[in-house]
Order: sequence, then C-alpha cells, then structure tokens
Amino acid sequence: MKIDVKKLVLKISGKLIDPSRPDLFKKYVDVLRRIYEEGIKIAVITGGGVVARDYIKLCREISGNEGLCDMIGIEVSRLNALLLSFLLGDIAYRRVPESFKDLFDAWASDKIIILGGIQPGQSTSAVAAAVAEVLSADLLIYATVVEGVYNKDPREPGAVLLKEVNTNDLRKILSSQSFYAGGYELIDHVAINIIERSRINTYIINGFDPENILRILRGEKIGTKIIF
Repeated sequence: MKIDVKKLVLKISGKLIDPSRPDLFKKYVDVLRRIYEEGIKIAVITGGGVVARDYIKLCREISGNEGLCDMIGIEVSRLNALLLSFLLGDIAYRRVPESFKDLFDAWASDKIIILGGIQPGQSTSAVAAAVAEVLSADLLIYATVVEGVYNKDPREPGAVLLKEVNTNDLRKILSSQSFYAGGYELIDHVAINIIERSRINTYIINGFDPENILRILRGEKIGTKIIF
C-alpha cells in the first residue's frame, strides 16, 4: 500500500554521505531524482559525519568552547548539503539555507531543498524535525547507519530491532546518548519532543541502501516507526 506523501523531509546521517562514500552520494541522487519526478516536494538535511567530528575534536582541544565546536560542525554539514545539491543539478535549489527564513524562501521554489545545521546547540536530527514541523511534512525519514531503533545498543548481544517505538520508550532507550557537539548518534531529545508535539509521521531506517526510502513510500514495513 503506497503512502500518500506530498511533502517529504529526509535526514541523511553524515556517516553515510561524506567524501569517503562517493558511490552512496550517487545512489541518493538517483533516489531523490525519482521521488522528485513523482511530484513530491522534498527537503533534505545532511549531517556532518566523521569530517565534522574530526574538526570538532580539534576545535575542542584548542578552545574548549562547545558553541564554537557546534559552529564548525554546522559548516561541515553545509558542505555535504552543497555537494549533494550540485550533484542533483537543476532540480536542486543551489543555495544552502542557513536559517528558517532562507528555508521558506527556498521552499517556494519547485526545487529539492538541501540544508545542514542551523544553529549551535541543535543537532541536524533536531533541525530535520523542526523542518518537518514548520513545513507540515507528511513524512519524516531518518536515514541512519543501523536498521532502526533497537531495545538496547545494537552492538550488544540480544539487541532486538523494534518495528514501532513510542516517544517515551525512545527517550529511555536514548537516555545515555551524548549531547556534546558532534555526539548526536541517532536522534536526540529535542527532535523527539518536536516529533511528539506535532505527531509527525516518522521512520528511522538503514540509509546504506537509499532504496529503503522508496520502500517506505510504497508502504513496506521496514525500519522503525515512531508512534505516540
């Protein structure tokens, strides 16, 4: 059963799209182009990934200022956004929005909008939730490096993938997550709060296969759905 989606917000982990994964960049370009050709409006948020964490580590060692570290991470996430927009060519809005005002201006176009971070203290996961909220998106997808949300660290024996998870349980599962600059791993509490208050239709999926985005749009049961 196909999901009725007119407005899609997609968050792509920076661990997926960075200079070390050119083939994955190309796969996302192909999938985004196919979705765009279906007439779906798209906003994409890119993370900073390993490159951002390297710069943040250096910044922290030199300055110890977490706000400055966040600013460094934001700039790297915007580089990923800029590269993705260039690869998408004329179907992408070429300027990377740096504020929600910029986002609204870009959204008025018929292009795919791609942005990175917005402000210090806010992860790109939170940015994605806020973008989905203000644009009244029909669907928010987090493309991550795992299959979805597990009942505990997926690296531990006996970890079970959850097909659905409510926001309260998700908070408990992620309670040990780091909120220092560059420490956001899956999704943070700010993002959960936004998703919960606006009841945004949200899935967390394995982003190493961008075709998973199309599977969600087709109504296939993959990844983890956030419920309320």
